Amino acid sequence: MSAPRRRRVALLLTVAGVTLLHAWLLFGRAGEPEEALPERTAAVPFQLQAVPAPPPPPPPPPPRAVAPKPALKPKPAPKPRPAEPAPPPAEMAPPVVAEAASAPDAVPDVPAAASAPASAAAETAVAAASVPPASEVASEAASAPAAPASAASDAPQAQPAPPVYATELPPPVLRRYRLERGLLWGTGVLRWQPGAGQYAASLTGDVAGINVLDWRSQGVLDGAGIAPERYEVRRRGRDAQAANFQRDAGKLTFSGPTTEFPLLAGAQDRLSVLLQIPAIVAADPRRFVAGASVRVFVTGSRADADVWTFKVEGEQTVEGPTGPLRTLKLSREPRKQYDTRVEFWLDPLSHYLPVRARLSTAGGGEALELVLESEERLP
Repeated sequence: MSAPRRRRVALLLTVAGVTLLHAWLLFGRAGEPEEALPERTAAVPFQLQAVPAPPPPPPPPPPRAVAPKPALKPKPAPKPRPAEPAPPPAEMAPPVVAEAASAPDAVPDVPAAASAPASAAAETAVAAASVPPASEVASEAASAPAAPASAASDAPQAQPAPPVYATELPPPVLRRYRLERGLLWGTGVLRWQPGAGQYAASLTGDVAGINVLDWRSQGVLDGAGIAPERYEVRRRGRDAQAANFQRDAGKLTFSGPTTEFPLLAGAQDRLSVLLQIPAIVAADPRRFVAGASVRVFVTGSRADADVWTFKVEGEQTVEGPTGPLRTLKLSREPRKQYDTRVEFWLDPLSHYLPVRARLSTAGGGEALELVLESEERLP
């Protein structure tokens, strides 16, 4: 027998032996009773039970119907503002400055006191000279930005240029007045010196030996009467303020504010008007009966220029240096806040120069009064 065959036979025998060994181990050894074999556990039948499938999930509820939001109404377009009418063309009438710019130069800084002896009055006057009065605070507002349209509408309207009047100027004179304000009093001196086509005028006042009033005006004399060239106001402890009448340039300028005005014929300052009004009345007294008026363009030193209208109130009797005097009273009413109210009592027997004058400020405050005490002719 060949070797390959022998190997096959051996492999077959090996497989058979292994098979018999497994059979013996499974079914018992030969010769043993059957009952001696261990009991076999009965096989439990395996049953398949059908499990019902879970019910399908309920369908989702239908979506709620949401009411549509109302559409926003578009905002109405703003109505266009009506175009403002164009301002009228400029006239020669002088413009009117804002009310705050019209702080009165006519009422000097004379302190008022309720009750005090003369020595205390002097101390009060000195203290008042170092504190700016309400009128000066108001005048500083002129340099602030322009007021809104609502405030500007309250400002008085410009007036037409006043006429040019004939005049009859008084001769050189020095007049002393009793200066009064409240319970304080002192002395005021009006000096008028015309000559050779020129003039110089001054009004000074002292209270308890302290100078509280210092106005000066100088210029020329022309067909309209007094023609100022410079008006200056001096105050204790402060720089002088001035109005300059630039006749060659035809304009009115000031040392502080940059405001300018056209220079009109017959324009006056607050001192020269005390002499120009008497000169106008003296030139034709019959015209100036009760109800008549005189219009003059007047400026102070703080760019507070305006047309002043003096109305004739008629004849009044006042006390003069030598007794009662029949005078002609004229008054000028303020037209805006911080404006000056002026009252003159003119003496027909003394070139209509004022026997008495009262200057007050609109809005309150003590009035300044000048009451004639004596008169002296100058060469």
